[in-house]
Amino acid sequence: MLCSLVETGVEIHPSLKQSQQTCRQAPIMLDWLCFNSKNQSKIMLAFRNVATLILAAALLQIAGGLLGVIVPLALGDQNLSNGVIGIIAAIYSAGFMIGAANAPKVIRRIGNIRCFAFAAGIAAATTLIMAMFRDPYVWSIMRFAHGVSFALMLASDESWMTEVTPPEKRGAVLGIYHVAAKMALILGPFLATGNLPADLEPYMWCGIFMSLALIPICVTRRVQPDPPDASPFPFKRMVEVAPSAVIGVFVAGVSNTGFLSLLPIFAEKAESGSIAGTAAQLMAAAFLGGVISQFPAGYISDRIDRRIVVGIMGALSGVAALFLAILDGSPSSLLIQGLVALWGAGALSFYGLCVAHAADRCEPDKISRMMSGLLFVWAAGSVIGPILFGFIMSSPLETRGLFIAEIFMGFFLLVAMLWRRRAKAAVEDDERESYEFVNPTSLAGVEIDPRTDGTH
Repeated sequence: MLCSLVETGVEIHPSLKQSQQTCRQAPIMLDWLCFNSKNQSKIMLAFRNVATLILAAALLQIAGGLLGVIVPLALGDQNLSNGVIGIIAAIYSAGFMIGAANAPKVIRRIGNIRCFAFAAGIAAATTLIMAMFRDPYVWSIMRFAHGVSFALMLASDESWMTEVTPPEKRGAVLGIYHVAAKMALILGPFLATGNLPADLEPYMWCGIFMSLALIPICVTRRVQPDPPDASPFPFKRMVEVAPSAVIGVFVAGVSNTGFLSLLPIFAEKAESGSIAGTAAQLMAAAFLGGVISQFPAGYISDRIDRRIVVGIMGALSGVAALFLAILDGSPSSLLIQGLVALWGAGALSFYGLCVAHAADRCEPDKISRMMSGLLFVWAAGSVIGPILFGFIMSSPLETRGLFIAEIFMGFFLLVAMLWRRRAKAAVEDDERESYEFVNPTSLAGVEIDPRTDGTH
């Protein structure tokens, strides 16, 4: 009525003009509020979906971290040699590599939810079988099944995460996801504290958390995404484009997997307290060191030649291992655990730095394929590492051999990076990609990386 009076030219009191202006603006304000409400609903739905997927991965990693401690301790309790323990660890890595390679096909055939449920069922069942049958041959088969199933579950979870995360938020989500996964790996082993290697309780905990990981996946209200399709670069092409990255990720696979697979055996030298608890503290120290160093190392590498930072991180891990070998102290002492954390700060940070270096060297539309190829180079190293370290520890060097092997790996990486710097100039600043916190998990994990946006 007020608006119609104005339109017909009837003079109205000035105090009513403000009401007339509000009348005209009301539809605009209503449209803006509706748009904002819909936008906020989409944001909240995306956040809820991402949060549930990260929760599923964290629950899974709690079980994985716990298995990483109780399996080598139980095998050692059966008086098996460190060489055999290393072989069984390598069998898990081989299963993970095969699972990662075939995950896209499996997801394409049966879908994300069925893939995750199928793999979680296998993982939980094989864990309980391990609790029932303490035989190295049975355990070899079960650990291979663990490797395949963990790779399938991570690929299913991460491909879904890629779908529900807006491209502009992927960097932040990737960082939160990997930090949450590392925190879960740190917490998981502590569930074994107070248990003997022969106890069944830790295996029950693993089965519980593998089953709980199903719940967030099953209640996620979202159309299933397309399966990951980033085909890896041929090895020869990767060496031509970024040889430093290939060397670095291979060393990461050999060094990090070999060291962490057999680190719990070092806990058997504890003079007091629970062996499992001491092993959990050592693993927590290593992973915590790696988490803390990721961001400063990445920040520095965005400003100088990344190969310098990779070499420094390798040298840092080598120096820490040198002191561990010289001191040969009790694994329960704070000094030794601090040195293990220092090792983790160096050794567990350079995989991501090498991936960033490869992204700098690679054409933007080929980054996802390069990162997929590097994942398999790392996986090949992760199969070799536990075998190599296991047989070194089976020698008269015993557990000290674990640290001596790390000294060699860390300083080899430093020399390799210095050699490559002399052979090839650094990337120009305007050609650099930004560093992202990344861990070797699955091909789907490659696709969530913001550096691959629009490239596949």
